[in-house]
Amino acid sequence: MLLRGPPRFADLVFHVLAHVRRSAGEAASVYDPEWVRFAASHLGPAESRTLAEDADALGQLAPGHEALSRLQLVAWLFADVERARVVAARELADLGPDEVDAPELLATLRQLGPAPELLRVAAELERPFFERLPAPEHDWARSAASFEAMLGVAPELGQCTVELVRSLRLRGRVRGSRIWVGVPDPALGPTLEHVSWQAAHEATVREVGRHARAAERRVEQMAVVLLAARARRQGRDADHGRWLAHFGANAPETNPSSLDEAEQRLVSELLG
Repeated sequence: MLLRGPPRFADLVFHVLAHVRRSAGEAASVYDPEWVRFAASHLGPAESRTLAEDADALGQLAPGHEALSRLQLVAWLFADVERARVVAARELADLGPDEVDAPELLATLRQLGPAPELLRVAAELERPFFERLPAPEHDWARSAASFEAMLGVAPELGQCTVELVRSLRLRGRVRGSRIWVGVPDPALGPTLEHVSWQAAHEATVREVGRHARAAERRVEQMAVVLLAARARRQGRDADHGRWLAHFGANAPETNPSSLDEAEQRLVSELLG
């Protein structure tokens, strides 16, 4: 497992998306009132910039889970802010594969209409403000040790690179072998324990996804059940329960009965 610092373009994109209140009810939403308050305390309210209007428009252009999930692929398109800035004035349709860092995403993003273009514009306009946010204090050695300690409940984590994306805060994302989770922050949150379990969840989603031909939601549910079972086996169910509690009333079901027979068999096989 590798632990790396923030992919700054992704951090900027999720900073913008954290302000998209219209999509708050969607599973893919990263709307975060705590992040909005934190940003406003340093940069002023989003309404004083184009961010508020852009965020509202993004909520209209990507109104459902699927559209919002695909829109977030923009965050993976560039490795850093400078790469994105160089081509910010050009549309996705005009970009060649050598001008982005994930060319395999271009075709999908080009099919999404104006939403990805608006997100790119919103990110570029917000960039000079975002760069004024104070850097978090972070103990890399302590974080690395905490992530290593999760290998017993999420062995797939050992095959992944974990990158810390501060604006994701409580949430996480996985694509290929790369996992994005928030930065532990005693003032803003999340805790290191939360971030570690979130990384374990994302790794387990990746593990299940490699073995199951199923819709995204079903892969997620199998991963939830599998991680809970491994936590019980390791005597870490209380730790797991604290992470699960952040979902509140929307906490996913950890009982195997939430899976069909084929899904239960796969989880049992992976559990060993």
